[in-house]
Amino acid sequence: MIGVSAMGFLIADGERARVRYIQAMRRCLTRFADVLRFEQPELAQLLRRVNLRATPQERQLSQLLHACAERLDRCVNPQLTLLFAGECVRAPGYGVLTEADKGAFEALLGELGRTGLDEQMKLIGEADERLRRREAEVEHECAQRSRLIRTLGVTAGAAVSLLLI
Repeated sequence: MIGVSAMGFLIADGERARVRYIQAMRRCLTRFADVLRFEQPELAQLLRRVNLRATPQERQLSQLLHACAERLDRCVNPQLTLLFAGECVRAPGYGVLTEADKGAFEALLGELGRTGLDEQMKLIGEADERLRRREAEVEHECAQRSRLIRTLGVTAGAAVSLLLI
């Protein structure tokens, strides 16, 4: 019973991966804004400056951005959105996000480095606001699904124990 119940709780924890990725994207946006505001580097340097390590999702997102920076240096006609999409295929954890989850972050990547500082700061603020709203929605969905999964795990555990009696 305990094993089946624990499996339900483990699966419920996996549901939070989407929320953690959205939070990691928001931290990347904050880092983009800080670096742009004070250093104003070129695009590849900006991507290299994002070095978040607090969670596995932040580490993976940082690695994706660093890989994009390496590819940007070697491209004749770089398009960051396409480079990022190509790198994401190699990152299985990023696949937990839906297109709606990725939308604001990837749209911003398509615009970074193309406009002036004020416009980029405005775009980062708008993307952060969209991600904040999306994070709240996903958090609410996750809470409901997690409760259901935990309940199913406990119920399945009880059913298994009754079958074994």
